[in-house]
Amino acid sequence: MADTATQKPPRIYKILLMTLPVGVVVGTIVFMVMYFYLERKDEREHAVIISHGLRLGDLEDMVGKLTDRIGSRDMETEAGRGGLRRAASMIEGGLGPQNVGYPVKKSEGEAAYGLLWKSLSVELRGEQNPDDVVFVAASYAGAGDVADATCVSTLMMLASAMAREKPAQTLRFVFLPMDRAPAEQNRWLTSRCLAAGERCVGIIGLRTMGKSPETGAGDWEVVAPADADKVWWEYLSKGGPGNGRSASSPPSVWVTHAVFSPDTWVGQKADRLERALDVAREIRTWLLKAGG
Repeated sequence: MADTATQKPPRIYKILLMTLPVGVVVGTIVFMVMYFYLERKDEREHAVIISHGLRLGDLEDMVGKLTDRIGSRDMETEAGRGGLRRAASMIEGGLGPQNVGYPVKKSEGEAAYGLLWKSLSVELRGEQNPDDVVFVAASYAGAGDVADATCVSTLMMLASAMAREKPAQTLRFVFLPMDRAPAEQNRWLTSRCLAAGERCVGIIGLRTMGKSPETGAGDWEVVAPADADKVWWEYLSKGGPGNGRSASSPPSVWVTHAVFSPDTWVGQKADRLERALDVAREIRTWLLKAGG
C-alpha cells in the first residue's frame, strides 16, 4: 500500500498540468493583442501623408456633411453636443491615417455639461525650428449653417492641401471645440496645445462673420488689437517689413471673410464655395510665409 501511495503524483502537479495549457493560451492571446496594438500604433504614427490639394469637391463634401448630416454644434443643447461629437469624429477621420494620413492629437480637455471637450490638431513639423509653433486655428462649433461649415471646412481643406509642405517652423492646425473670443482662444492654444520645450511664435485664427460686412468695407475683417498683431497682419497679407514677433508674447490675428458670413451668398451655395476656394488659396500663402 505504501508503494502505491508513493507512486501517485502530488496534487500540486495535477493542478499545474491542468492549468498550464490555459496559461499558455492566455499568454498567447495577450501577446497577440499587444503585438497588433503596437503595430496599429506604429501605422498611425508613420502613416503615408497624402496631399489632396485645394479641391472644390472636397470642400463641398465637408460643408454638406456639417450642414446636412451633423447640423448644429454647441454645448448648450443635447442635440448641439451630439453635433460637436460628430464633427470631432469627422475631422479626426477626414485628416487621420485612413485618409490624409496625419496622426491626430487631442489636447487636454475642459469639462462642461458632464463631458470633457478637447481640441484636435494635426501638424506640419518644422524642419529647421520644430519647437517654434505657428498655430492655425478655427472652432468646429457652429449653428449648423453653410457659413460656419465653410469656415471650419476651409481649415480642414488647408491642412489636407498642405500635408506635403516642409516649413521651417511647425505649422499646427487646431480645431477648437468652443467658439470664444480671440483672446480666450489664444489662451486655450498656448496653455493646452504646446508640448514641453515648444513655444508659440504666431497665431492665425479663422472665425465665422457675425454680421454682414459694411458697404464699402473690404472682404476681410481682422481682430489684431496690439501693435505687434497689426505688424503680423501686414506681414502676412501684404508682405510688410518685420513680422511682429517678440520674445514676450506671440502675435495673433483672428480673421473672417464675407464668405464666412450667413448674410452673404444667400441662396448661392455654389458661388460661396467657389469664393471660399479663392479665400483658401490666399490663406495658404499666409501660412507658407508664417512657416518660414
